[in-house]
Amino acid sequence: MNRYGIADVGSNTVVLIVYEVNADQLKQLKYISTPVHLINYVKDGQMSHEGIEKALAVLKQYAAILDEMNISYRFADITEPCRIHNAEELIEALEQSGFEIHPLTGEQEALYDFEGAKFSYPDVHEGIAFDVGGGSTELISFKDDKAVEAMSFHLGCVRLAHLPLDTQECRKEILKARSGYPSLDTDAKTIIGIGGTARALGLVCEKAYGNRHHIRVDDLKDAFVRIRDKEPIMTQIVSQTVEPSRIPVLLPGMHMILEICDVFNTEEIMISDTGIREGFLMACIAHL
Repeated sequence: MNRYGIADVGSNTVVLIVYEVNADQLKQLKYISTPVHLINYVKDGQMSHEGIEKALAVLKQYAAILDEMNISYRFADITEPCRIHNAEELIEALEQSGFEIHPLTGEQEALYDFEGAKFSYPDVHEGIAFDVGGGSTELISFKDDKAVEAMSFHLGCVRLAHLPLDTQECRKEILKARSGYPSLDTDAKTIIGIGGTARALGLVCEKAYGNRHHIRVDDLKDAFVRIRDKEPIMTQIVSQTVEPSRIPVLLPGMHMILEICDVFNTEEIMISDTGIREGFLMACIAHL
């Protein structure tokens, strides 16, 4: 058995997960999430020096934890935050942390999402999956256990938090994706939700409606209205189940997910406990 440290550098948070791997079976030994909000340090396509230093400081803290655990295999993926004009400066800085740094394109991010979700739903062989992240949203079509098309567009819950809650930008981007990727131009009664936004909604719906991994879209619509209107019971549920750093972007993320479900005529969302980190980890192991 080998142990690996994976750092996931996203637009909203930087996450460290330590895995123990045995014959493609994953066991999570440690999970730490640090809100850094790197997207707020990007202006005109450039990340500020302050933002780069914040990301580096967190990775150095994570590296010290891995040192204490005697874990030598350590990899870091960078998703939306590396899609900037000064990406080379960011990557060179983060390499000082001791992590092996892997900047991911939107397509790579979507593909790793899909590969990781297989750990949660190995018996689902065909369909549509999504991941609403902080800075981007990924859509994946798959058939016979393989991704048919995987794409990403630059609109996630953090960016949406700066737009009106009823913005039409979500629908516009989803429809553009369907017109550009033929296999996405379909209906999906059941869809797989990947990533932190989907998992947070799973926790909310488990508390409010009794189901965490299979969310009825009608329940999600109901939850959206109750959270938006600050219903005391639902406000309490959110505060009990959602990480404080995610609460301000929860409604924008829900809006994107509901737009995805509406466009795909979806009735149920299957929430995946696994995603990009597990998919990325297995790709790293394959290249050792």
